[in-house]
Amino acid sequence: MSSSRRPLRVLHTADVHLESDGYGDARQQAAHQARVRRVLSRIVDRALSDRADLVLIAGDLFDHNRVSDEAIDFVRAELARLRQPVVILPGNHDALYTNAIHDRHDLAAGLSHVRVIRRLNGEVVDFPELDAVVWGRAMEEHEPGFQPLAHIPGRDDRRWHLAMAHGFFYEARQRPDRSSPIFADEIRDTGWDYLALGHQHVQTDVSQGGVVACYAGAPVTDWGGRDQVGAVLRVDLSVEDGIRVAPRPL
Repeated sequence: MSSSRRPLRVLHTADVHLESDGYGDARQQAAHQARVRRVLSRIVDRALSDRADLVLIAGDLFDHNRVSDEAIDFVRAELARLRQPVVILPGNHDALYTNAIHDRHDLAAGLSHVRVIRRLNGEVVDFPELDAVVWGRAMEEHEPGFQPLAHIPGRDDRRWHLAMAHGFFYEARQRPDRSSPIFADEIRDTGWDYLALGHQHVQTDVSQGGVVACYAGAPVTDWGGRDQVGAVLRVDLSVEDGIRVAPRPL
């Protein structure tokens, strides 16, 4: 590792599922949606209180593509409270197809610190002030042929290299029976510093070789008909201490 890289603190979350439906009757559904909104506010609070340098949202910020304009306004207002860069990756619930949520609305409009990954073959977002780059590949369709880590570029030792991916983890190479597969050897072969993963709702460390890779888990989960508020991940990267990942409660 190059000693010239400054330490970096990242807040990693995913699978917020704003505006999720299917939670009982109208009253229960409204209560659940209000709770998820409060949790998004707590995520922003956590990023501010922990003094994160960068916020990564690794897919499924929204639960579906019928999200109301009022919900979009709420999200934009919460993101506006942040000053550190935010990178948002579309997931399977808010995939990037024509007339979908990220096609109809630009969350980054008027918010210069917010970036939504939109290129279907992947794109690199450079943060020279952080000695860091972030890569992600937008999902157009959630199906077994879509590989979230395909086309990831090589790296150098001058900057921190962070990737985002939304999909299902496989320990071994096989014909995937689930959509958007992420294979263990793909993670290992990236050689990148940290992979911020989404889709699996339980916080899980799937690091391979020298590559640290984690699912942040869903910050709100339905357990026995009751919402449980979880955590986000704080990732500290430094040349001296390596990469440390810790859950941060909401």
